[in-house]
Parts: sequence; structure tokens; C-alpha cells
Amino acid sequence: MQSGATATPAAPMRFDRLVAGRGGIAGLAAALLLAALLAWLTLRPAMPAAPQDAGPAGFSLTRALAHRDFLAQTPRPIASDANLRARDYLLEKLRALGLDPQVQTATVTGGADRLTVAVVHNIVLRVRGSALVRRTPLMLATHYDSVADAPDAAGAVAALLESLRALRHGPPLRQDLIVLIADGEHAASLGARAFVEQHPWARHVGLLLRFDGAAGEGPLTLLGTHGANGNTVTAWAGLDAPTAGSSRAPEADTSPLRTLGLAGMRFSATLAGGEAMLSLVRAFGARPLEAIAAPQRLYFSVPLAGVLHYPEHMVWHITHLACALCLVVCWALLRRGLRIAPLMLAGALALLVVVSAARPGASYLLAWPLIGVLLGVGALYLPLAASLSRHARGAIATAGLLPAIVLLLPLAADTRTPAAAPPAPGITYLADATTWKSYWLDGATARAVSEAPRSGIAFPQVEMLKDEDSPARRKVAFALTSNNAAPTIALRVEGARVLAARLDGRALATRRFGGWTLTLHGMGERRLPIELELEGGRPARILIEESIPGLPADTVPTRRIDAPRNGRILATDTLLLR
Repeated sequence: MQSGATATPAAPMRFDRLVAGRGGIAGLAAALLLAALLAWLTLRPAMPAAPQDAGPAGFSLTRALAHRDFLAQTPRPIASDANLRARDYLLEKLRALGLDPQVQTATVTGGADRLTVAVVHNIVLRVRGSALVRRTPLMLATHYDSVADAPDAAGAVAALLESLRALRHGPPLRQDLIVLIADGEHAASLGARAFVEQHPWARHVGLLLRFDGAAGEGPLTLLGTHGANGNTVTAWAGLDAPTAGSSRAPEADTSPLRTLGLAGMRFSATLAGGEAMLSLVRAFGARPLEAIAAPQRLYFSVPLAGVLHYPEHMVWHITHLACALCLVVCWALLRRGLRIAPLMLAGALALLVVVSAARPGASYLLAWPLIGVLLGVGALYLPLAASLSRHARGAIATAGLLPAIVLLLPLAADTRTPAAAPPAPGITYLADATTWKSYWLDGATARAVSEAPRSGIAFPQVEMLKDEDSPARRKVAFALTSNNAAPTIALRVEGARVLAARLDGRALATRRFGGWTLTLHGMGERRLPIELELEGGRPARILIEESIPGLPADTVPTRRIDAPRNGRILATDTLLLR
């Protein structure tokens, strides 16, 4: 070099030049095709096994389908005739297996926003294990009631019933097994509350496995855990049967059953997940449950790899690794004159630190995609990368994006999946005591569209017992009887705040602000004494509504049976307190 000559600095190497050219584009396309395949495997729903007889000790989809078809014929809301038929069916099938199911009948109160009192009928049974020393039992729980307009949860109940049959034909479990098929899940989880508060078996549970119904078909999916989940997640992830689940955002769970056991798992179950349900029960039924609790683990599903999991305390080790990689890569990029890319990587790292602290179970969604990008970018700026072919550099660039595609694409799909449409509204037959007439109500607007013929539906029977008004407090007492034996009765007080309330001598909760409502289930034709203390000196009214599934057959014109399964009968009355 001549004296006085100045060296020209090398131009910064750009990321697009590393993969440019015909060969780089071909490599990039091949890598993207592989990424698309992995994404398809991530989003593809699991296909149910073909119906077949799996043998006496195996899970048979054919046998389970017969149970589901019976339970899914019609909605099974609490206290309805369909609910009773479902209970009788389950009791018959359980007794046919040589089991001894019992019905726990209890009156229970609950509901945070809407006060509810119900008579529930839980199905409970216990199967003795083969261990000579009685230890803490394994408990399985589901529910057989449904919402009023859809026969949900039929698949989970059918899968549990078939699993119990398979267990009876296989080797006995070492641990005792408690089974709860609850009533009233859709009535403020009062069936579960009745078991927790009133049944003696609830005091000694080692591990609780809960199975909620799910729409469609799919694998046994873990919705969330309670207690220290280390051993339970490890056992679940090791099943041979297909499973799914993620710790990123456990579904909100307010069930009273969360208080039971040293640990617990909550699943969404369909018939396709029946084999995994059976395998899970056998796995936990064969081991002592006194030490089932273990340090928390986070978990997530990956295509071709199944369920991955690791201890929650590893979250910060992984975050520290991402920090170190980010510092090195950002330093290399800044040396080459790049500014925007380091800022983006630093922002992603800051977000990872926040998520790791606030919600460690979801940290994998940022940690592994960020580490993948950092490794990919860092590899492209190594000195050896300059000697690689454009095919190889394109593959490296795309490989760094694979963790993001595999982990984030399912999350994006979940957020874009629309919620299931509610069932088409049916028609309503209204018997109104205030007008002494009956009407047809439009299912969509709940407005009267025409007068209906009178039927055998009785108005609510109200017997006024007391109405004492003063400037400070008004005391009202009346007795309510449903001559229709309505499954559901709703009361709502308008115009005055409820200061105190009692039902048949039982004190009820009141709200300081807002309207007061009371929903009753399963009261039959009982005479219900109700006492209310209201704010005095102001008029009020008490709305009474009996609800009965179905329609009175002798009054339904043929043209109106557009959604008979969703039809309902309302019998209403109003108490005016002037």
C-alpha cells in the first residue's frame, strides 16, 4: 500500500445478500416448505381411532359411541326429565359392570353473581384397589348434566363409562378409585360443591383427574393443573396415546373441586381421547399418590415430538441464555453497521424478561423463537458462513424461524378461531298470570308474536303471608309452589334493595348493590316459604318465572316446530308491592 493511501471499509453484510440468488431462493423455499409441513401438523386435529372392538380390557370406540348417542339425544339440564333419564341410564350401566354406584342427593347453595339453590343428584362410587394397605385414592370426576339448549359433555361421560368397563376387565388398580359423575355443573357447579362440602370421601383424595366435555373430536387436552404438577405432567406427557395441552394460559377454573387432592389435572375429553384417559387412569392407579406433588413444570405440544416439558425453575436459566446470545448477536450486528435489527432483538428480549416473571408457564412462546432467531442470525455472521453455499445459508436462515412457526402459529390460529355459534333459538310458550293469557314468544327477540291456546300449564301458585311496610324496612313473606314441578324457578326483585332473605328458614346471601335474583333447581312441587326484608318506603315488585324444557305438545302448530329441542315453557307471575 502506498504512503498516504486510505483503506476503504468493507460494506456491512446485509441479511438479504446472505440468502440472495437462485440457489439461496431454492434453499429458502425448501426450508419454508418444511416449516409449512410442521405448521400443518401443529394445526391438524387428531383423528379419532376407527371404531373397533379393542378386546375386553381395551378402550372400544364402538361401545363408547353407544353411550354417547344415548346421552346426546337431548339436552339434560339439572332437574329435567332428560337429566333423570341420563342418571338412570348411567346407574344401570355401572351396576351391569358389577359396581355399586350411589346417588348423593343434597340441597346446596352457591353462585357468586347469581344466587342459586339446587337439589342435586350426584353419582358416586368407589372401587377398592389391590394394595393391602389403604392409601390416598385416585379420583375421577365429570358431570352428566348439560346446558338447557345443547346436549354437551356426552363424549366425556361416555369415555369415562367405557374406561371403567375396561378397568373391570383388566388388572386391578393398586390404589382405590373414587368416581364422581356430578349433577348441576351448569348450575354454579353445585353438584361439585355438594360433594366437596358434604361427602366424607372428599376428605381423603390423593390425585384428582377431571374430564370436561369438548365439541368435536380431538385428543385428550390438558386445560390446567392445580397443586404441584411436576409428577402429574411427567406421567401425562409419557403416555403412548395422543395428548395435547399447554401451560401458556390455563383456563379459568372456579370449580369447588380445585380444593381436593394433593394435585389435580383438568382435561377436555372426547371419545377420541378415551384411550389416553384409560392409560392415564392405569398409570396413576398403579403408583402411590402420597408423594404425587412435585415442583411445577411447564409444558407444551410440538409436532412430531409430542409433549415437551421442563421444570419451571429452568425458565430463568433459559432467559439468561437468551440474554447472553442477544448481547453477542447485537454486538456483531452493530459492528457491521446494522441498527434496526439489534433494537428489535433487544425489545423481544425485554418482553421475554417480563413474561418470564409474570407468567412463566407461557415463557416458552418467546424464549425458544427468540433463541432460534438469535442462533440463526448469529450463524450467518460467523466467519465460516461466508464459505457456505447459498442453499446452506438459506436453510440456516429459515431454520432459525422454525421454533417461531411451530410455537406461535397454533397460538395465532387459536385467537382467530371464532367461538362456537350458540344453538338456534327455539320458540317459547308463555303462560302469564298477570294477563291470564298464553303467548308464543319469538326465540330470537323473546317478544310475544301471537296469542297461544291455553294448555295444562299452571301459573305459579303464590300465597301471600306478610307485607309489613315502614320507612326503614319492609318485611315480605310468601309461599311459592310450582304445580308444574318446574325444574327451574327464578325470582327477581326490582325497585328496592334486598336487605335480608330466607328460603324455608335458610339464610340467603344478599348484594349491597344491584338487583337481587334467586334461581331454584329441582324443588318439585314443594311449598317454599320465602321471607324478604326490603328497603322501606318505596314500591317494588317480585318477578317469578318457572322454566320447563320442551313445549306443550297439544298446543304446538306443525309450522312452529322449527327447533323443538330448544323449545321451552315459561309460567310467570308478578307480585306488586305498592
